[in-house]
Amino acid sequence: MHETALFLGHFHPVWVHLPIGILVLLGILEVASGLSRLRPFAWLPALGPRQRTLILALGAAAAVVAAGLGWLLSRGGDYDPGLLRTHQWLGFASAGAALLLLAVHRLRWAYPAALALALSLLVVAAHAGGQISHGTDYLTGHMPPALGRLLRITVVAPPKPPPVDFKAALVYADVVAPILRDRCVTCHGGAKSSGGLRVDTWEFLARGGKGGAVLRPSAPAAGEFLRRIELPLEDKAHMPPRGKPQLPADDLTLLEWWIAIGSPHDPKVADLDLPAGVDEALGGRLGGMGFILPPDRAATLARARALEPKLGILIRSVSADGPWVDVNARPAGRAFDDTKLAALLPIASAIRWLDLGATGVDDAGLAAVDPMRRLERLHLDGTAVTDAGLEHLAHLRRLQYLNLRGTKVDDQGLAALKGLTDLRAVYAWETGISPGALKALGDSLVNRRKIAAWRQQHDDLERKIRAEQFIGNTGAAQATPIVPVVTPTPH
Repeated sequence: MHETALFLGHFHPVWVHLPIGILVLLGILEVASGLSRLRPFAWLPALGPRQRTLILALGAAAAVVAAGLGWLLSRGGDYDPGLLRTHQWLGFASAGAALLLLAVHRLRWAYPAALALALSLLVVAAHAGGQISHGTDYLTGHMPPALGRLLRITVVAPPKPPPVDFKAALVYADVVAPILRDRCVTCHGGAKSSGGLRVDTWEFLARGGKGGAVLRPSAPAAGEFLRRIELPLEDKAHMPPRGKPQLPADDLTLLEWWIAIGSPHDPKVADLDLPAGVDEALGGRLGGMGFILPPDRAATLARARALEPKLGILIRSVSADGPWVDVNARPAGRAFDDTKLAALLPIASAIRWLDLGATGVDDAGLAAVDPMRRLERLHLDGTAVTDAGLEHLAHLRRLQYLNLRGTKVDDQGLAALKGLTDLRAVYAWETGISPGALKALGDSLVNRRKIAAWRQQHDDLERKIRAEQFIGNTGAAQATPIVPVVTPTPH
């Protein structure tokens, strides 16, 4: 019975607009009917007794049903008790006023006052309901200050954007909290807390909901908070619910990063390592500046042209218009040593790909790679690098490809790579690295829950594709699916 009541109660937000519309329309028609007695407004329609009775009967019935559905919805909980109690009694009073209006509408001396009372209660009750659904400052949050002074309403100005200076930004207060406020507080705030979960303050978020904690700093992947966000949109448990504004890609990237590092509260952003994509997402969230500013293309290429003959290497642009470069030191062979690697520091921030294969670089020289925070591909095959050298790679959060073939690296060296969440390819032929250790590294870096969600989405799309296929069979040949031919769009 409880589930049936909640099912019916969920029609309250839809149905409640019906009595509002009917009674407001009645008020407009009454004004028009009164004006129609004046010669300039004689063209306006006059409301007759039968029409008035019919409209009032429909409005009163709709108000009673809306109040009943609201009462059923309130039994589901998850609402602020004070706001709920206010809205509930105002709703009952509105329904009572509508019935009273129907009862006295033939009494000319009582009808105008009853109509004014019913409309006034309706407006106040609707406003209280809006506070539950959208927050207590839904109407006043963006009110012009001049209008607020005129109406004697204190207008709280929206919070100013966080400082552009990333060094002062706090990871929770300036990054995570604004995302939760934009996308989650409507259903998980002070007015409404679905599942008993509130995210409008850190204390409430850390406490969790009816099912317990949603954040697990010791086991980030097991937390319910991120699991719900990463569920397919069609899943009923997906958050935000289908039909609500979804998280933009950058905000999702930031939440995933924050949870992956243990959902901390106090540290500054500048004190944390930023994996690939996070600094750009932070730039969009905190005011448009990136943590790592892109280097100047012209200056980078000018330095590269000077370094090529001096170091005996090749430096090429990764793209036709970007500042990023591909450095290939392999042609220099063993002559390219630690000293020459350090000479690349003037263009370190622009290096995306770096090939040190078969060069004279060793563990000490890899300290010069640490500043290359945009590095995505690194070849160390055939060098004298060992486990100690890999420790210099621990901050290369964008690294996706690493070639260690023919080096003296073993299982212990892989520990330095566990924080490289974007690393997806490690070539370890002719090394001391065992298959088990390499698999364990991969398991620690891959988000299997996200893969499972994507596979589910893929399977759903495959089913939709199969459902759209047509099979034509005349009996003359084996039936084959007929699929539409897509003509490439000319560029």
